[in-house]
Amino acid sequence: MASYLIYQLQGAPLFTIETFAYALIGGILPAVFWLWFWMHEANDHKEPRDIIFLSFVIGMCGVFVVYPLQKISAGVFNLKDGDLPAIYIWALIEEVVKFGGAWFIALKNPRVYDHPIDCFIYMMSVALGFAAMENTLFLLTPLFRGDMIASVMTGTARFMGASLLHVAASGVFSIFIGYSFYKGKLSKLSWAFIGLLVAGIIHTIFNYIIVISDEQNMFIAFSFVWISIILLILSLEKVKKIKQF
Repeated sequence: MASYLIYQLQGAPLFTIETFAYALIGGILPAVFWLWFWMHEANDHKEPRDIIFLSFVIGMCGVFVVYPLQKISAGVFNLKDGDLPAIYIWALIEEVVKFGGAWFIALKNPRVYDHPIDCFIYMMSVALGFAAMENTLFLLTPLFRGDMIASVMTGTARFMGASLLHVAASGVFSIFIGYSFYKGKLSKLSWAFIGLLVAGIIHTIFNYIIVISDEQNMFIAFSFVWISIILLILSLEKVKKIKQF
């Protein structure tokens, strides 16, 4: 979706600091709410707040890394916006960039990544930072045009749908990694690879339904995300109980 939102902004009126501030607040606050919710779900482990904050920030920065990578991939693989292969490859790029951010900030450091559930915490922080910046950019166009109704509708839709999509995709990815926490390197790589593919599929299904959207399809897309979230919560409980034998 990063390519689409940047394209939308290219036709927007001139930038103003005030409008950007409103969009930033509207983009960040819902993401912070969901971050608080998921940290509460994982409250058995209190990870360093500075690392969580940095993970959130690097997730926001990830949006600006994803866009050029998606443009490059479009040229290399001759992808067309809206086609299923393009949606899947671009979804994989987003998931890889989010994972890369979590790895750079936390997952490579055994001092802060010392339990299976920790991967979920850090990847969730990055994913919601990514969602916060995406939400901000999506809000800019209607705000630039002075369309407050469209801004509220966009913010609400992304709070209930697109933000949770990032939660579902990155969350599932982290669950696969968490399951392999105490396994060997080859097993860890295998589980992570499968997790990436599954996260890409979840991301693709939602985005593809949105591309062919009408009111019925939007309901299906949102239902799909919420079902994924319920399954994620159930899986998270299992990861919490993983012990080293």
